[in-house]
Amino acid sequence: MDIDMDKNEPLDRHASNNGPLPGVQQQIVAASGESWRLSAGSKARIVDNARSDNNSVLNETVFMVLGQFSGILTPADQIMTVAYGDTETPASGDIVIELTDHEAAGDMDSQEGYVIDIGTYAKITAPSERAVMYGLGTLLQRLADDGSVPCGTITDYPVIRERALHIDIGRKFYTEDWISERIREMSRLRLNTLQLHFSENEGFRLMSESHPEVVSEQHLTKQEMKAIILTAQRYHVDIIPSLDSPGHLGQALRTHPEWLLKDASGTPAPGALDITNPDARRFVLELIDEYAELFAGSRYFHIGGDEFINFAEFDKYPQLADYARNVLNISGGTGVDTYIDYLNEVAEHLESKGWIVRAWNDGLYRADQTQRVTPKPSIQITYWTKWHPMMAPVEDILAKGHQVINFNDGYLYYVLGEHAGYKYPTSEKIRAAWHPGLFPNRTGEAKQEYTGAYPRELIGSTFSIWSDKPEAQSEAEVAAGLRGPLRAMAELAWLGKQDAAE
Repeated sequence: MDIDMDKNEPLDRHASNNGPLPGVQQQIVAASGESWRLSAGSKARIVDNARSDNNSVLNETVFMVLGQFSGILTPADQIMTVAYGDTETPASGDIVIELTDHEAAGDMDSQEGYVIDIGTYAKITAPSERAVMYGLGTLLQRLADDGSVPCGTITDYPVIRERALHIDIGRKFYTEDWISERIREMSRLRLNTLQLHFSENEGFRLMSESHPEVVSEQHLTKQEMKAIILTAQRYHVDIIPSLDSPGHLGQALRTHPEWLLKDASGTPAPGALDITNPDARRFVLELIDEYAELFAGSRYFHIGGDEFINFAEFDKYPQLADYARNVLNISGGTGVDTYIDYLNEVAEHLESKGWIVRAWNDGLYRADQTQRVTPKPSIQITYWTKWHPMMAPVEDILAKGHQVINFNDGYLYYVLGEHAGYKYPTSEKIRAAWHPGLFPNRTGEAKQEYTGAYPRELIGSTFSIWSDKPEAQSEAEVAAGLRGPLRAMAELAWLGKQDAAE
């Protein structure tokens, strides 16, 4: 087939967003008008090189993606034959897969970018197994939807490095099968990170051997969590464990009321840890050590830090200021210093084990607090809200040297029961107004928005399921409800700002 690439005409990069086709950064179609399609004897051919030789992960990835399209592109009981090496010239309708060095993938500072050259056969060039999964999925999905793919070149890569789903499995019990199905859905949507939040005031739903007394009756066993982790590895989804403290520990502290923080009148702060008590601090570190071992293949650990107390009312807990002055030896120290010192201690503990630590934004760098203890700049900040006027804007957090992940609660929070004034997000609302550079803002205040090139410190965007009213929806209803908005967020996090409508 003769393709005159000098006369190629570019397609609208967002043309596919009106249907199930995955959006790509650029597709250039050959002027010849020729199309590529599978033939009866089509094979997937893996180019033999140092990267692919004995690469079981690559092999499993290719078979996994081909298997997803079995029954759509091939008979239900048949997966396309996979061939290795260069012993045969690719035939019409073949798919050639080359795992190669980053520079050869056509791009763009991304280990997830790929190029598909489409002629008599389709060749996918990618720098990683995950990029192979995305490229092969894009090609086969377009083939499944249209029956053929125009000859030319597809160049694709994500604008945002981390594209994530967060699930609150603390308040509501979700089964291993349901979570695993979300992972498979994520891989199809090119989402690469799953955060599992397993400790809340209303439930603690992951088995613990160091402190079995804190665990809710209905919970995931470690064996079930290991199975989830293995599924995530197979589908190239990274797992982030989330153990929230020093707040949101209501369930864990029901059996340890002696570790609850109490105000000057002796009234406990719901779910708040007495961080002036060394035994209470040790308790959390013991849980963290246990889960750090369980999630040993992960890179990130979320330590929480949000909604510890009302952050405007540190004075109600004078022991926090006493600790700052008498234990931390901070002249003029206040409760916020003890709070930040706690977060830093937990972060340092995890960093010494090789973890990258994350925390929520709402208690940090507030305008109504003077912090004499500075949060470690290495802590990545998950920015979810600015509902209070004293909360720090994103620009202040970036200026302190932190990387940030956009959890915009105004668009990306799926709160069961529509609790606390939230409404279930829709794909229409997300596509009409949100993009990865749009952070939450207080009503009446200026937008917190980055347009054009996003800051390098903006490393991710996350869609969140919060199970505030766990009985409000069944597992099936949650899965159905998040399908549209999750897909909208995933497309925008991959492509960046756009003016597409679903």
